[in-house]
Amino acid sequence: MNLAHGNFTVTFNEGIIFVVLEGAFNEYAVANWANEIKAIINALNGERFAILMDMRMALGGTPESFEVSNQYNAWLNEQNMVAKALIYGSSVLEDMDYTFVKSKKDQNTKVFDNIEEAENWLQSLFKS
Repeated sequence: MNLAHGNFTVTFNEGIIFVVLEGAFNEYAVANWANEIKAIINALNGERFAILMDMRMALGGTPESFEVSNQYNAWLNEQNMVAKALIYGSSVLEDMDYTFVKSKKDQNTKVFDNIEEAENWLQSLFKS
């Protein structure tokens, strides 16, 4: 039985991990996408990377999903991440994310309205 709720895709290209979230998430789905991202980061063997999170189709999550996300982001804070670009579908989800995922406050994050600007910002950080 699949207990995960919410759909996601995780891809990697030129130092950037692209994540697309769709739907409402529970802790199982968050753990699934977090584990996929961790596998990519671990395979980088300490190389720098960035993350672009496209959450325009995300609807939110359970309290347990935010706790798993907080634990994942705490782990992420100890990795060689340059920055994280975030695209939210609503200000409510953005507020929930920053309220319940406290470990994000230690990250170099920036919120964007579209993928092109987010990707350009992340790529510019690799050039510096």
